[in-house]
Amino acid sequence: MLLFAAGVSCAFATRYSIHGFIHDMENDRYLAAATVSLMPNELHVQADNKGYFSFEELPPGNYMLSVRFIGYDDLHVPLLLSRDTLLHLHLTPSRVQLQAVIVSANNNDERTIIAPLPVEEIGRGYLLRHNAANFVQSLSSLPGLASMDIGAGFSKPVIRGLGFNRVAVVDRGIVQQNQQWGADHGLEIDQYDVDRARVHKGPMSLFHGSDAIGGVIEVLPPFVPDEDMFRGEASLIAKGNNSLFGASVMVSRKRGDWFTRARATIQDYGDYRVPTDTIEYLTWKMPVHGRRMKNTAGREANLSFSVHREGENGKGTWLHLSNVNAKNGFFPGSHGIPSLPRLEPDGATRNIEHPYAASNHFKVVLNRERRVGRGRLKYDLGYQQNRREERSEFHTHYGSQTPPAVDPDLELRFVLNTLSGNVRYSVNEEERWSKDIGFSTEYQHNRVGGYSFLLPEFDRFTAGAFWLNRFTVNDRLQLTGGVRYDAGRLHVEGYHDALLAEYLLRQGYDEDEANRYARRAPDLQRTFGDFSGSVGFQYTPAPRHSLKMNAGKSFRYPSANELASNGVHHGAFRHELGNTGLQPESGYQLDMEYRYNSERWRFTLSPFLTYFSNYIFLELTGEWSVLPHAGQIYAYRQSKAMIAGGEVSAEYEIDRHWRVSSSMEYVYNRNLDDHYP
Repeated sequence: MLLFAAGVSCAFATRYSIHGFIHDMENDRYLAAATVSLMPNELHVQADNKGYFSFEELPPGNYMLSVRFIGYDDLHVPLLLSRDTLLHLHLTPSRVQLQAVIVSANNNDERTIIAPLPVEEIGRGYLLRHNAANFVQSLSSLPGLASMDIGAGFSKPVIRGLGFNRVAVVDRGIVQQNQQWGADHGLEIDQYDVDRARVHKGPMSLFHGSDAIGGVIEVLPPFVPDEDMFRGEASLIAKGNNSLFGASVMVSRKRGDWFTRARATIQDYGDYRVPTDTIEYLTWKMPVHGRRMKNTAGREANLSFSVHREGENGKGTWLHLSNVNAKNGFFPGSHGIPSLPRLEPDGATRNIEHPYAASNHFKVVLNRERRVGRGRLKYDLGYQQNRREERSEFHTHYGSQTPPAVDPDLELRFVLNTLSGNVRYSVNEEERWSKDIGFSTEYQHNRVGGYSFLLPEFDRFTAGAFWLNRFTVNDRLQLTGGVRYDAGRLHVEGYHDALLAEYLLRQGYDEDEANRYARRAPDLQRTFGDFSGSVGFQYTPAPRHSLKMNAGKSFRYPSANELASNGVHHGAFRHELGNTGLQPESGYQLDMEYRYNSERWRFTLSPFLTYFSNYIFLELTGEWSVLPHAGQIYAYRQSKAMIAGGEVSAEYEIDRHWRVSSSMEYVYNRNLDDHYP
């Protein structure tokens, strides 16, 4: 694939930032008004009353960071700047002999971070250097994270072999909810609207409950400039494999306590090129004319707006609105009833005809943080509407079905409305013992439509509370432990397909079997409850070495399709049969991470082991479905399972212009009940 990207902003070269906090070594309190200098640029700033400082728009290279504060020994830290950097700098009082200077990239002041878990934080510079077709593909260069690609527009994240509803994407404090249960539904986030993100590799059910059993991708709000300013940015995007053209434009303004930002992104692409002229589907050989997948063109149009009002101690309120809209064509041979005439070229490579999918994800998020007593109170409120439609010229496998009188080409419609709320209170953060207490709740309302049927209508309500403790033994060792309990209720609306029952009776099947297949979803009420917990430590024996270990239990509620589906999922080409008796999925995890950082060398080793007592999966039953074009039945069931593996990465800085890096990851999984991998 050929890739071209051009950016126009306030600077024409890649720029990075340095942010940090100044602490007292003995009691870890913030040091306000410390003087921070950056050489050779001769830049000087004073830390605010929370010990925070920043340098923006810096070119890559070698720097010397110096910190001075009356009554403390001066601190000088050499830096090789090659990415956005966050530092925690600890000063030693002058009366005490200097033992060690700790420079850490762990930002314990940000939300949802558990120190013993492996975590990667990336900034705008990383995303621009690794720019790919979408947000997930841009992250896939991180060890342990992969993308499950869905056409040209969207991808799904996979962390250490786990994906779908086992990986949560948290956008500014709110879990993104769309149709992530489906293999053909991608993550609907504008990658150009992301300035920084954090990837947690490991169980995060302690903070986010169900759906975070495999890991979390956090989209964090952008840094707010210290000084009043106006900034603009424009990016032009082009890719050769599908003739993609696009642009993304951002404007922002900081004035007094207010910061506003807006972004618009558009992309348009043509039919996808593939290195073959024939594909096979159910023993049918179908031609690919000109090695282009007909009708796989698409377009995307995204808008976002954010406003921030600064409060006391640098905290405040964020309001974020976003809308991601996309339209993607389906290869005609993969949708509906295959036929050779539908695959003939139409002379155009950028048009979108039937069949196609259109999706729209609208989101409003409010974040608020303020001081309450001895701690900080933070809450997040969010509303999302995910709307997806799949359109195809009316067709039926039953013969007697007539087209709908209204909107006859609407095959499937899903409208998922989600309300979310999180509250977290952090107390004694500057003392040896610190505590976090939190509560979260979510309500989902899903409705469906169209002349076909796939996912039943459902309503789901969940709520959970957690308690997290951190104990700082000394400047080298920190212990962490917490527990959470969640409860949830799911109501699935039953659906009986009378047309299918009539069709099967005409084919000679008895009434019991016809009704068994025609019950596309049972009327179901389920109540769930489960707990998660975590204990771990972070040990820094020397400034260049750090070790993390975490052991925990996590869980995941079964989804509506796993409980109640019964029919052909055309996006996956199989008959899927739900299991109303599924219990919450429980996992027991052990995660470790060792890091070595020197002036030139960086090395990371992250092994993990996960045991599931009742892993949910689709199993081939060996029973043939009586439905047309269905094949064998795949049924949801549970079994004991194990997943193990890890990541290794190494990086060497030759000089300020050259860097050599390599990474490797390995995942092994096995079904322990049936003894097959």
